[in-house]
Amino acid sequence: MSLRNTAQSYGSVAKFFHWIISPLVILMLAAGFFMENVPEDYKGLVYNTHKLIGLTILFLMVLRMIWALVNPKPAQPRTTSYVLRLAARLVHFALYLFVIVMASAGWVGSVAGGRPPHLGDFMFNLPIEPSKELAGYAFDVHLYVAWILITLVTLHVLAALYHHLVKRDEVLTRMLPGGKVNRYY
Repeated sequence: MSLRNTAQSYGSVAKFFHWIISPLVILMLAAGFFMENVPEDYKGLVYNTHKLIGLTILFLMVLRMIWALVNPKPAQPRTTSYVLRLAARLVHFALYLFVIVMASAGWVGSVAGGRPPHLGDFMFNLPIEPSKELAGYAFDVHLYVAWILITLVTLHVLAALYHHLVKRDEVLTRMLPGGKVNRYY
């Protein structure tokens, strides 16, 4: 398998980014809705872990975006309509954008709220002053974007299943590790 994408398939680097970031985003979306219910003794650890995973996602998404810019996506099957091709591009763009916005808003909110993510004694600060107003705004964005991402992830998964189960093309399998491409392209 090639490191780079081909006209028919994703390369191993794109697959690596997809299969590392996707489960982390889904885990973080789910965890975000239950963190307030964690026993008080564990809240600091759970929230900080959430923040550190969010920073990891942000870092990986920046690398993924750079990789995507220098490594074009494989073509859609010839049988895919222009509208569906456009929808796929828009959803992919929105996924990249909103994952970056969500992680950034969480980071800004944490720092503005006076509780930056930390690894031991090392604080992941930003050059912003503590501000309850900014923290509140950033966490509102964080929450609203969570719902947008849930919608986008759902659309993305449903589209992959539609291609696999209804259209019976290789759109899904070409992103799977070891996925094969065949005559549909």
